[in-house]
Amino acid sequence: MLIFRRHFASEMATMAITFAALCVGGCTLLFISGFIVREAYPVFFEDSNIFAFLISDPWAPFGNPPRFGIVHAWISTFIITFVSLLITVPLGLGIGLFLSEIAPLTVRTVLQPCLDMLAGIPSVVYGFFGYVTLVPLFENLFGMATGESLLVAAIVLSFMALPFIASTSAEAFRAVPDELREAAMAQGVTRWYMVRRVVVTSAMSGMFAAVALGFARAIGETLAVLMLAGNSIATPGSLLDRGQPLTALIATELGEAGLGSSKYHALFAAGLTLMCVIVLINALIWHWKGRFVRRDAHA
Repeated sequence: MLIFRRHFASEMATMAITFAALCVGGCTLLFISGFIVREAYPVFFEDSNIFAFLISDPWAPFGNPPRFGIVHAWISTFIITFVSLLITVPLGLGIGLFLSEIAPLTVRTVLQPCLDMLAGIPSVVYGFFGYVTLVPLFENLFGMATGESLLVAAIVLSFMALPFIASTSAEAFRAVPDELREAAMAQGVTRWYMVRRVVVTSAMSGMFAAVALGFARAIGETLAVLMLAGNSIATPGSLLDRGQPLTALIATELGEAGLGSSKYHALFAAGLTLMCVIVLINALIWHWKGRFVRRDAHA
C-alpha cells in the first residue's frame, strides 16, 4: 500500500510539473502575441491602412509626411527565403537519404557530428564568412559596385538551414521499419526502387517536418542577412539587387524608434506580418503533409 501511494504521488507530481510547464509556455506565447498585436493595431486600423502599409507606401520615416510601408521588406524576405529553400531542401534531403541508406557506419559517425557542429555555428560567423568570400566574388564576377545582394544572403542562409533539414530528414528515413525494406527487397526490386517507393513514401511526414524546420530557420534569420543583403530600402527587382528583409528592418530601425511613435508601431506591425506569414506557410506545409499521409494510408 505504501509503495502504491509513493508511485501515485510521483505520477501526480510529474503531471503537475509538466502541466505547469505547458501553462507557462502557452501563457508566454499568448502574452507575446497579444503584445505584438496591441502595438501593431494603430498601423492597420488608425494611422494608416493595410494596403498602404503592405503594398503602396515606401519606407520613408523622414518624409513629409513620414510613411512606413514595408513592401520592400517582405519582397526581400520572400526572395531570400524562397531561393535559400530552393537550394537547401533538395541538398538537405539528399544528405539525409545518404546518411540513412547509403553511407557506411564510419562515414555516418563522422558526418553526423559535422552536421550538428554546423547547426551550432553562430549566425554572425556565417555572415562574416559570406562577407569575406562571396561578396568579393560577386563583385568580380558581375562587376557590381558591392557584392552585397539577395542572392549572396540566400546562398549563405541555405547553408545555415542545411543541417536542420539534413538531420531531421535522416532521422525520418531511419525511423522507417526495416521490415518494410526487407519485404520490398524480397520482391526482387532494385535498391533505388525500394528507397524511392518505400523509404521516401513512408518518411514523407518527417520530410515535411524537416522542410518546415528549415523554413523557420531561414525566414527568421536576422544577423547574417543584415550583413549580406545590403540593407537597402529600395524595392529589389532581381536577385543581384540589394534588399532589406523584415528581420533586418526591425533590427536596424527599432533602436531609433521612439516609444509609442508611428515608426515604433510600424515596426511591430512588420513583426506581426512576419508572424502571420510564418503561421500561414507552416499551416500549408502541415496541410500538405496530412494530405500525403492520408493518400499513402489509402494506397
